[in-house]
Amino acid sequence: MRHVLRGLRLGTAALCLVCTLTLPTPATAQEVGVAARVNGADISVFRLERHFEDYLKLQARNVAAIRNPEVFKRLKRDALDQLIDKELLWQESQRRGVKIDDAAVEHARKGIEAGFATRDAYERRVRDAGFNEATYAEYLRHELAASRTLQDLAGMPEVSDDEVRRTLEREPAPEGMPEAEAKRQVREYLVVSRRAEAGHSALQKLRSGAKVDVMQKF
Repeated sequence: MRHVLRGLRLGTAALCLVCTLTLPTPATAQEVGVAARVNGADISVFRLERHFEDYLKLQARNVAAIRNPEVFKRLKRDALDQLIDKELLWQESQRRGVKIDDAAVEHARKGIEAGFATRDAYERRVRDAGFNEATYAEYLRHELAASRTLQDLAGMPEVSDDEVRRTLEREPAPEGMPEAEAKRQVREYLVVSRRAEAGHSALQKLRSGAKVDVMQKF
């Protein structure tokens, strides 16, 4: 059952590839240029550096503590691959006609603003990152559209009672856990893991039909 619960966490993370909305920080003189190009759309070095910071935080990694240069390069390439996937999903959302209404954008914006001590601090960060109110709303709209597209591509698989039973036979629930709760957790695990696999396959398909050029040196 421990493997089931761990798989549930990992599967959920895989489906949340573009669910974490962050506010970029200002670029430095070293953060200029293009890291990659996806079907003609640029992914800037600035965007990669900001995403790499968030990527390491999510993995509880400190860039200063990474001593092995090969590990550093691999992690940074993984972060760039995520950005490439985000861009592919955004482009696919446009092809599908996915629309994100203003209410959803505002809900996401308020959630981010809530992470700041004051509204002034939030607005200052938005300005420093090179956004105004309109351009930041558009950034959030892109992120939300990409996220919705990934969810749509992953679909919602059906899980039978027999599959739940067989999984519990292989990995029994902890002693004392009610049967109904054990079945609920196993069913959720199976749904999330299958959606993660479906999402990964869909991204691979998008990549196979895309023109991706990587300029960043690793």
